[in-house]
Amino acid sequence: MDKEDTKKILQDGKGEKVDERIYSGTERCSKTFGGVTALDGVQFQLKRGEIHALMGENGAGKSTFIKVITGVHQPDSGLMLLEGEKITLRSTEDSAKLGIAAIYQHVTAFPDLSVTENIFMGQEIKTKLGIYNWKLMTKRAKELIEPLSKNIDVSKPMSMLSVAQQQLVEIAKALSRDARILIMDEPTASLSKRECEELYQITEHLRDEGVSIIFITHKFEDMYRLATRVTVFRDSKYIGCWDVDKISNQKLIGAMVGRELTQMYPSKKARIGDTVLRINNISKEGYFKQVSFDVKKVRF
Repeated sequence: MDKEDTKKILQDGKGEKVDERIYSGTERCSKTFGGVTALDGVQFQLKRGEIHALMGENGAGKSTFIKVITGVHQPDSGLMLLEGEKITLRSTEDSAKLGIAAIYQHVTAFPDLSVTENIFMGQEIKTKLGIYNWKLMTKRAKELIEPLSKNIDVSKPMSMLSVAQQQLVEIAKALSRDARILIMDEPTASLSKRECEELYQITEHLRDEGVSIIFITHKFEDMYRLATRVTVFRDSKYIGCWDVDKISNQKLIGAMVGRELTQMYPSKKARIGDTVLRINNISKEGYFKQVSFDVKKVRF
């Protein structure tokens, strides 16, 4: 990253030291769209080389939070911090210059372009004559991809890759831009168990290399497998931050939904009524044979 670019972004944020112990985060961050409050004074703190889970129901404010810390939206109020200094992100280009990148659940790639073209989109390597240096870009793309996967051909179009492989390409793209803060938005939502485990291992490797990761998920197994801390948003507000090994499932669910776990599924007495459907000895060759059952009316 260009030092002058960094200096300018810090100057925009007035470059004031706030707390050197905070690697990155937000304080009292708010964002509204018309009459709708998307973020209401939320806070989030991320340590260097940490995997920090962010959890909350749909509509909790997680997506808006991602867009604020990647420069898509500018907050109406509050502080954004990087290594204890105030910053102001006016665009995604600003966040990229500071090493902040996001990997989304639905990959936003160019499906008809190759893996190499996707990795270097917007940061193409050129010769002294200003011509694209495809040989060097292909070599560099292989170097970025191979530690993540041995099975991705960088000359193939993105449309020929699985969802898991496309996410790995997005990670490689972020690393090509020297990302030091990586936001992963529901990355395991569309993956198989095997693919999830592969992604876990890559995420842990990135952490060990010093990359700080915000892992947004609905899955408890993701949180327990990777994170040391978890922050919960609910109804656009910050609810709390806990060490993963010190919070129970019941308390975490309560923080996410705003009520005790025992209230989630209150018991109801059901009265079984008359039969409304009866199936008797039906068969379909090659599929099922002599299936019978009744369906009865239920009243609560």
